[in-house]
Amino acid sequence: MPLEFLKIHNGRNLKEFSLEAHPFFNIIYGSNGVGKTTILESVYLLLRSKTFRSSKYKSFINHDSNTCTIFSRFNSFLDPDSYNNFTLGIRRSKDIPQPIIHLNSKKINSLSTITNLVVLGLITPESFTLLDAGPSIRRKFIDWGVFHVEPCFLSDWRTYKKTLSIRNNILSSYSKEYKAQQSLTSSQSELLNCWSPQLVDLNNKLNCYRSNQINNISKLFDEYLACFSDQLAQDISLKYYQGWNQDLDYSDYLNLKTHDDLISGFTRYGTHRGELKITIKRNFARDILSRGQKKIVIICLMLAQFRFLNNLETNREHNILLLDDIDSELDETNLMILFKILHTFKCQIFVTTTNNSKFDFLSKEEHKLFHVKH
Repeated sequence: MPLEFLKIHNGRNLKEFSLEAHPFFNIIYGSNGVGKTTILESVYLLLRSKTFRSSKYKSFINHDSNTCTIFSRFNSFLDPDSYNNFTLGIRRSKDIPQPIIHLNSKKINSLSTITNLVVLGLITPESFTLLDAGPSIRRKFIDWGVFHVEPCFLSDWRTYKKTLSIRNNILSSYSKEYKAQQSLTSSQSELLNCWSPQLVDLNNKLNCYRSNQINNISKLFDEYLACFSDQLAQDISLKYYQGWNQDLDYSDYLNLKTHDDLISGFTRYGTHRGELKITIKRNFARDILSRGQKKIVIICLMLAQFRFLNNLETNREHNILLLDDIDSELDETNLMILFKILHTFKCQIFVTTTNNSKFDFLSKEEHKLFHVKH
């Protein structure tokens, strides 16, 4: 299960830092600005080759250096000879856009190799915008889960986007003429329609993937929400909006809306417009819930998806959950409820805090403290 050893070199303000982690709870504490979040960010960078604090990885590299490196060692509880025992290192440079990744001292080029070894979950203060943010953020949340469940998802999604882009370019090129004449030539119609079968096929696959994933996590979501509030668990519902009228087949709907698409110059409906809708008594939860209730809903949603991925019957043994400054988002009662839920998880957890005494309810045997100083 555990990430046993982590070493950071030139990650932000941590020029040299290492830790030998506990297999369950790891509490990283210290004052603001000392580099607590950088440790979580290092784990994320190691496993995803990018950071969660900035779209530009270069900002992670110490300003006095040109490169940063992160080295780790993972060990299996179940089988000392398992392929789940491995070393993993990553090097990022300000001069070279591609990461250099070594698995067991051998260079690898595919990030998916790492993704298939470790399920990684992350909750940061920025996660609590999930309800109030636009649909694309919730689509990304769903797709994170689908990616781990459906082997074909990534290639299907990329092909869908490429096909959609081609159709949109055709719509855009015809739009001005169509607005004037309200019709297409036979050759124009033929070119536009030739992309429809592939778009429809991919759309229906992606829609099925996403709908299934919402169904996969709904029961766990309700279970965790009930731990915090029975009333919220009764009132809140998860629904997947597929991106077009649910009463019509997408092929029929696409034909029905061709006129609107030509006027707009792009494909207005489809799974690219799909999203997770969170409602409370038929109203959007974001419009009804208090700030504190929204946080609880989001935590339960993210925990449900992470737990579902943990429960999948695969050879993946390593599961890591990163919680950044979570105690500042929850009061003492809700923090203890959260950790009661986490005790049922088969995963390793890294938590940052400015006040480690908030976690005194954890037994000495099940956690380890790491004090980060300037």
